[in-house]
Amino acid sequence: MIDVLDGAFITDHLHALRVQLVAVKPALRAEEIAPEASLTEDLGFDSMNLEALGRRIREAYPDFDLMHWLDQTFQSESDSVGSMAESLAASESVRPARPHQVPRV
Repeated sequence: MIDVLDGAFITDHLHALRVQLVAVKPALRAEEIAPEASLTEDLGFDSMNLEALGRRIREAYPDFDLMHWLDQTFQSESDSVGSMAESLAASESVRPARPHQVPRV
């Protein structure tokens, strides 16, 4: 299993999330989105933007429980880009390995 605290692994998910954020709000610049940035406070995501982001994330990360992440963020009052990237990395790391396909001869 991949250690979700592995910085490179989380960085990959952070980069992918930044791409998704810019796809929803093209005025954003991916390289300027800090991990500690709040989706709602700093990046200005409203309910429509969050819904669009949710659709994109579910497509890319079918195992990610967006509702669980939202519940956690409302309890902690921190909807940071970094916390979502960590959750995405965690959901990806628990995905079961695919069995190896043996070619038919």
